[in-house]
Amino acid sequence: MWLLVQAGGGARRRCAGAALRRRLARGWLVAAACTALACGGDPDVASDVLLITVDTLRPDHLGLYGYPRPTSPNLDRFFAADRAAIFERAYSTAAHTSPSVVSILSGLYPHRHRVRLFFQLLPEETRLLPELLPGGFRSAGFVSNVVLTDEALGIAERFDHYDDFVDERESQRAYYERGARRTTDAALRWLRGRDAAERLFLWVHYIDPHGPYRPPADWRDRFDHAGRREILPAQISDYQREPGVTDGLYYVDRYDEEIAYADEQIGRLLDAWAVARPLDGTLVVFTADHGESMMEHERWFTHGYHVYEEIIRVPLMLRGVGVLPGRRAQAVSTIDLAPTVLRAVGAEVPPDMHGLDLRQPPPATPDRLLLATGGGGGKGRTGWLAGIQGGRKGILGLDEHGRVRESRTYRLDQDPGELSPLPAPPDDALVAHLIELAAADPDPGGVPLAARMGRELHAPKVAPGVSEENRERLKALGYVD
Repeated sequence: MWLLVQAGGGARRRCAGAALRRRLARGWLVAAACTALACGGDPDVASDVLLITVDTLRPDHLGLYGYPRPTSPNLDRFFAADRAAIFERAYSTAAHTSPSVVSILSGLYPHRHRVRLFFQLLPEETRLLPELLPGGFRSAGFVSNVVLTDEALGIAERFDHYDDFVDERESQRAYYERGARRTTDAALRWLRGRDAAERLFLWVHYIDPHGPYRPPADWRDRFDHAGRREILPAQISDYQREPGVTDGLYYVDRYDEEIAYADEQIGRLLDAWAVARPLDGTLVVFTADHGESMMEHERWFTHGYHVYEEIIRVPLMLRGVGVLPGRRAQAVSTIDLAPTVLRAVGAEVPPDMHGLDLRQPPPATPDRLLLATGGGGGKGRTGWLAGIQGGRKGILGLDEHGRVRESRTYRLDQDPGELSPLPAPPDDALVAHLIELAAADPDPGGVPLAARMGRELHAPKVAPGVSEENRERLKALGYVD
């Protein structure tokens, strides 16, 4: 079955018009601090922004974060510490893609932007970065995960151009995605068509490290392991489980292959950008929506189900205009990215964004509380709310009504693997604050009482204009039905 989306240029023009009307209606074009003409000669203002996000990427599997395997030579080169800021303790706001990505684009926590579930449409009142940019910008998003399609999340009209053609079928289930090579190809086609006078905001989201860990058939494997780590298949989700495989280190090898493949394609994107646009006028941001468990805690080679460090810690690097290079040990959140981008391009930061500008080392704020959510979804499932404050972490387990089922704390400075949970004393200020936040959440337990739901695609979403010959090639590769 084919899902042919007859969008083409007409749909993109409608998206552009809708985005423009939103900006005008809210006054952000008028309130913007500068235009492309005014900013053209200001070395402290970025003329362009390149935002790269990767699905399911742990920081400790990248060379920049000390991983011994060469999984990320292109990222290591581009974001070297003498030219980029590398954040060693960056946290996602959620263990799932949809709420996490909306936090990156809005600068808001999930309880404020209100996207809590897969296939939940973005509320009309939640503004995203493309709508807040100064006049003269052209915005584009290229995504590869079905939960980020317009049918699922409803954000295409917030961009001037939105490419969400996911037409490659997962190996283990009828979910559709698009691999890194073809996602990069699509982004580069758009980039080649841009006028040099335009200011650009380009967001590219890669799904490849997401399970099942299967790089393309023509990918030459680079990693193998010594020894063996026996696993129980019941600890692994059905979509991830490889028949007959009981060695956990095999899964680690395959995960690293997926990272290396994504890194190769990200290198293509970065190199092409450096040719097409002036790097000294660009702010480049790299992060992930969430991490992935390997062989820690209750469930292996997955995410979403909890707020453990391996799931909510993400890589975060910045390079470009106004960025002071070096390693940063202070804990930061992906809600800091939207205000960082807006300040970099000379735009006004909305008062409801409380994040920091990460281009320079932020002031020491030991009392700053960073939040992350996971699990939940109703039907008796436990939702989790984590609060990170300095070297401590508090966790609440919540039922679907927002009632506290359990609480615990960790000393991350002494127990980074969260192996020794500590009971929360009655007068613990961190846990008390989390209980207050949970009680005030408009979506009890992270489950919306009412929400506009989108649509889950059960067939490939194919770009308009794909020739019959190319359709047959995709079909032969198993990408489409």
